[in-house]
Amino acid sequence: MQVSVTGATGWVGGSIGSSFLISASSQVSQDLVKAALSGAGDSNLVALLGAALTAVGLDISTIEVACDAVDPERAQHFIRWRRNVEDTESKILAVEVFQNMLEGGAAVLRLNAESHQFAPLLQDGATDAIAFANHLAPDVTLGFFDDVMSLFATERPGGFNAAEIDLLHLVTPVFALALGARLNAAAARGLLQTYLGRDAATAMLGGRVGLGEVEQIRAIVLYCDLFGFTSLTERLDPQSLIDNLNLFFETITRTVSCRGGQVSGHVGDAVVMFFPISDTEIERPLCAAAVKAALEGLEALDLLNATPVRRMGPPLRARVGIDIGDVVHGNIGSAGRFSFTIIGTPVNRAARLQALAKDLGAAILMTSDLAEAAGVKCSAFGKHALRGFDRPVDIVGFGASDGLNR
Repeated sequence: MQVSVTGATGWVGGSIGSSFLISASSQVSQDLVKAALSGAGDSNLVALLGAALTAVGLDISTIEVACDAVDPERAQHFIRWRRNVEDTESKILAVEVFQNMLEGGAAVLRLNAESHQFAPLLQDGATDAIAFANHLAPDVTLGFFDDVMSLFATERPGGFNAAEIDLLHLVTPVFALALGARLNAAAARGLLQTYLGRDAATAMLGGRVGLGEVEQIRAIVLYCDLFGFTSLTERLDPQSLIDNLNLFFETITRTVSCRGGQVSGHVGDAVVMFFPISDTEIERPLCAAAVKAALEGLEALDLLNATPVRRMGPPLRARVGIDIGDVVHGNIGSAGRFSFTIIGTPVNRAARLQALAKDLGAAILMTSDLAEAAGVKCSAFGKHALRGFDRPVDIVGFGASDGLNR
């Protein structure tokens, strides 16, 4: 891991004057701020902190950092840096130390060899350690990300002296702010992608945040509905209903995401997904990918329903309508509350195809033109007039007779 720090004169006789304390803290702080402004990652910031403190004369053997994570996948974020080790780690030894500090409201905790909390750190030959809790106010952070916990250990006989601890007092708030800015930005991107989808999040972070800021794109749209949802609402308690609905969404959207598709949004028990077509040359391959993703999604549901755990619960089944055409993509709604979504004829027609699938006993329906572009052989379901559309369309698709076991 490459880090760049400003060189400095080291400690003089193991002690330090106030002028050098100011100079050293300024150097470390500047290194942190410059790295944060240049987009350094969280692990890089911790490694740079260790290198910068070493450059001004501190004998730091280990730095451990813990903070909350605004992330659907995890609750906490850990980083461990060790001197002379190239990479940082995601596991720390001071979990109990940090937890006790939070519970007791301690901002600083000096550890020593007599403390049972110090025992795990002795594995690395540490002789002394001090931990800091830096709190970020709600106005400067995102959600519940409000504490950056950091621990510094040394292997030097006699441990840290008073001046060294003073220096750590000065630089840890700067480090907390730099790390907080980095992780909050990452959390914002992650949350936007989770709620809006990859392209929508990128567009919003790029400045498309005004109501009515839209663009017309060509896309393949998949409208997927959970079969028998009304029955589920009558049979299941609210939590079980939501658990089953979330499991359905996760299973059916995973295959679409793996093949390059995106989720536009959820409409009750249905999910709208799409494949943007950026170039006419990739239209046919994307049609094939969209149909394949829909088939794989239904197969994934069948495999899920066959597991011993799911056999005890209601089966999760779906019907899908697929269409292609021009859609409007962007911010749609009213002042103060709008969604980044897609609307247009393909969305409406895909929804109608999905609804027609129930009447025709099909699992997936699409127009014959789309199936031809995808290069797939389907069952013919004849010409049908879709509600809201004047012209009947030639419809094909997949049903129970095609081996989908529906």
